[in-house]
Amino acid sequence: MSIIPGLLFTFSLFAQQTEMKETGSLADFLKQGDFTGKARFYFMHSNNQEPLSDYHGLGIGGGIGYKTPQYKGFSAGLSGYFIFNAYSSDFTQSDSVTQNPNRYELGLFDVTDPSNKENMYRLEELWVNYQKKEFNLTYGQFKPDYLFVNPQDGRMSPTMVRGFNGVFDHKKTSFQLAWLNHIAPRSTVKWYSVEETFGIYPTGRATDGSASSYLGNIESSGILIAEANQKIGQNSYAKLGLMNVNKVYTTSYAQLDVKKDNWGLSGLAIYQKANAEGLNSTYIDPDHQSLIFSGRLEKKLKKSKVNLNYTRIADQGRFLMPREWGREPLFTFLPRERNEGLADVNAISANYIYKPNNNTILHAGAGNYWLPDADDAQRNKYAMPSYAQLNLDAEYNWDGWFEGGSLKLLYVYKKGQKDDYENLKQVFNKVNVHLVNLIFNYTF
Repeated sequence: MSIIPGLLFTFSLFAQQTEMKETGSLADFLKQGDFTGKARFYFMHSNNQEPLSDYHGLGIGGGIGYKTPQYKGFSAGLSGYFIFNAYSSDFTQSDSVTQNPNRYELGLFDVTDPSNKENMYRLEELWVNYQKKEFNLTYGQFKPDYLFVNPQDGRMSPTMVRGFNGVFDHKKTSFQLAWLNHIAPRSTVKWYSVEETFGIYPTGRATDGSASSYLGNIESSGILIAEANQKIGQNSYAKLGLMNVNKVYTTSYAQLDVKKDNWGLSGLAIYQKANAEGLNSTYIDPDHQSLIFSGRLEKKLKKSKVNLNYTRIADQGRFLMPREWGREPLFTFLPRERNEGLADVNAISANYIYKPNNNTILHAGAGNYWLPDADDAQRNKYAMPSYAQLNLDAEYNWDGWFEGGSLKLLYVYKKGQKDDYENLKQVFNKVNVHLVNLIFNYTF
């Protein structure tokens, strides 16, 4: 990785300058930095309707990181992480009825190699940052925080990116510009160029019904993200942005969040259009256009809040966003399922979040998702049937001596809207399935 020598040289350079001018030695300088660590134990179990297969997985992971002190606006950081498959089903064995592979538990480990149980580690962060007044510039490997490229931290380790990120923050206005050329997707142990990430996860179908064949056939030098954020009054915000995936497609978006007293209203509009050059039609058609709207109404109470959500994906083109890059930003999103790859969708959801004390968070979420017929390849990339979903989760965060520790239990049930399915491929790991997740985290 050519990025590493350059970053290490930069770190060494300003560390030596600090050594000469502000400290007695390099060791003194390094001792002023911050070490961080994290450990995660994650147990997941999926229970499918009979006669389909059930699976389980237990992953144990740990990592350590270090951030230098700042010198004349410069700082640097690095971190690494390892994963161990402690007790899991045999992910090399597909379901005996549908011949489909495992979907959920394998994501705790390495989706590119279901047999991999030991060789799972990667260098995650390695960056240099410059911060002065209204400017914040980062180059290297870091955790992303963008609308369509994000950590999606629902397995053992998050999605990471490599590239440049710059933010100019002035009073009530901020501008962000980023260029990303490599990604380490969640549930993988390697770094990939942007074009290589297309198809690491299941690829579904092209709009003509044929199997998608874009894995290894996408040409793209990277992702350009430009975004402007404006604070309006005391508690309202407007966002306007664009994500251009070189030679593939462009996504434009606008979001407005209005808050008054204990009420909140949010709206998100997304428009996608295929780029003219370098297209691979098994991923995106040359005339592709997609329009999405998602909204939320929220009410805050004394110790809780409740929200109602609605999403409409127009009957125009499939909403596309590589799942390797992050979770979708739609307000109706509930963990463990997505509406990416679909057109002509109506979705509603409601969430209730209750915080009885500073340590405990309880959440209940439910949604109904009306999708095009699972056999309609033009509108339904992954042959996902319409479904209803229920999420229940409880989280406890310790304080005092064990501060940094947390325990979370998440239960998910997805029910198909049909009473019977002739094709069980449309059921396995999609509907009529119970999912149990038990997660322990410790960070310092």
